[in-house]
Amino acid sequence: MNIKSQQAKNSFLFLFIYLCSLSLQPAFATQSKEVITTDIWAATATVFKLVGEKAVNNVKLNWMQREDADLYKIYRDGNCIGEAKGNTYDDYNLKADKTFTYHVEAFKEGKKIATSASQQATTFTPSGETKIYDNLNGKYITKESIKKPQGIKIGDLYFSYKMENVEKEIDGQTLKGWLATESFSPTGLDGSWSASRELAFYPNVKFEGIAFRYNAKTGKVVLSAHYEDQSGYVAAKIYLAQITPKGELEVGTMERPLGHESRDQSLFIDDDGTAYLLSATNMNRDINIYKLDTSWTKPVLLVNTICKGLHRETPAIIKKDGEYYFFSSKASGWYPSQTMYTSAADLGGEWTPMREIGNNSTFDAQFNRISTVGKTCGVWSYHWGAQRKYKTPDGNFPRISIAAFNKGYASMDYYRYLEFSDKYGIIPVQNGKNLTLNVPVTAAVPGARGIKADCITDGACTESSAYFQKSSNAATGSPYMFTIDMQKEAVISEINLSTRLVNGSEAAYKYTIEGSRDGKSYKMLVDGKLNWQVGFLILNIEDPSLYRYLRLRVYGVVNVHKNNSAMWADGIYEFAAYGKTTVNKKAKY
Repeated sequence: MNIKSQQAKNSFLFLFIYLCSLSLQPAFATQSKEVITTDIWAATATVFKLVGEKAVNNVKLNWMQREDADLYKIYRDGNCIGEAKGNTYDDYNLKADKTFTYHVEAFKEGKKIATSASQQATTFTPSGETKIYDNLNGKYITKESIKKPQGIKIGDLYFSYKMENVEKEIDGQTLKGWLATESFSPTGLDGSWSASRELAFYPNVKFEGIAFRYNAKTGKVVLSAHYEDQSGYVAAKIYLAQITPKGELEVGTMERPLGHESRDQSLFIDDDGTAYLLSATNMNRDINIYKLDTSWTKPVLLVNTICKGLHRETPAIIKKDGEYYFFSSKASGWYPSQTMYTSAADLGGEWTPMREIGNNSTFDAQFNRISTVGKTCGVWSYHWGAQRKYKTPDGNFPRISIAAFNKGYASMDYYRYLEFSDKYGIIPVQNGKNLTLNVPVTAAVPGARGIKADCITDGACTESSAYFQKSSNAATGSPYMFTIDMQKEAVISEINLSTRLVNGSEAAYKYTIEGSRDGKSYKMLVDGKLNWQVGFLILNIEDPSLYRYLRLRVYGVVNVHKNNSAMWADGIYEFAAYGKTTVNKKAKY
């Protein structure tokens, strides 16, 4: 990422990050992409709500796709409950407050070839207050009636730390630089904070990737950042300092760690309190992992060099059940990219090849961080809508997913709404049942590479998943059309469309979506012929009518940078419609 872009990102993110510093666990990792590589093939199970319902009594199953399989069978408590061609299955309307055990079996031409490691899921009926977050626009629909403390609690006080890019008068000169400040509060509530106290000012420099973390062993707060000279991007230093609450700031490191250049960086704190610096090195090609001293301010050992030659950014590590999981984004400017992860049993050991997670565009966002929230794990990715050539109405905001883990495999999914609960963590809320998962699809033109049209309803939409593209013998420049048979009439609440992206040439799809009860007479539901959004579209459907058939018509693909045809980037990964198979009024928050 260029310097300007990176600085702008940090200005948006550092206030958000420092408030979450206690739960934030960042880092980096690994080698090459894989579909499946380990001897252990695992499935994950995530419980979720349907909008308008109270019980969290549905389970989403995910598993790593296999190149050697053409069908998967899903089992609950030893009984087969369904089949899938992709890597997703929704199990609805389960009994609340009960634990279920799931596994998946893979088949090739009717022969079973593998059985996944199982995973349990426990349904429940939530109680207590929640904050409801809308993933479409990054806004909270509800807020807590009781204000909660903010900041880092140390002893009897709450502390808030900032590192801001400001102008400051020094000896009659106006200097631009970075100012570190501290404030404290007895309650952590608005209106109770002290005036900000200056800790340090650094003129004529640049700081990126700023974060604050509390070191319980020393009782001090550690400030970490990538340090650069104002005039360039070649200093490549790490900045590590510790702050005594109500005391001084002490710089531990402001140089290249152990002599290695360091740019994009973060800290990871292990279960035993040992801290590690994760640092992009070798002109951002590789990632070094350094062990820090007990103060977390000085590198003492190069533990591993990973992610060699992959140019990944926004590193993050989380540890689950003794396994380390590293997440990162692709360097793609302000546009979305595929999140990838890798896992290892030992930071200094061998990491798996990199694997895809989520969908091909991270749901129109870029991965930023992963952290534990209550009993759950949340993934924060940023939708940089205000920074793009064609700005999106809601601007910049985090799009949040919930992640699940099982024996080195990780998954994450998009949910329209999230409920934040002090008791449970993040409760994902789906905007109705997935009405199109594994349903039949027909296309008006043949698909390239022999790909069938029903790939757009198989629930799989990572970069390596199958996508439908017009074949070379289809009419050039003419629109093409899909007809999706939901097999039941339903009221549709939302449609998601996942489309192909190719490197930095981000392609906008011009399209329409229509609905029909009989497959003959169609009504316009979405007119996207003027669309300029890329990668992942979240489309509200306000029509309360019943429909069985949906028709997606693609009129063309346009390069958003050059405003010319980009049909070479043509490709539909997934079409998903959500709603209810009843005529009752739509459930909403």
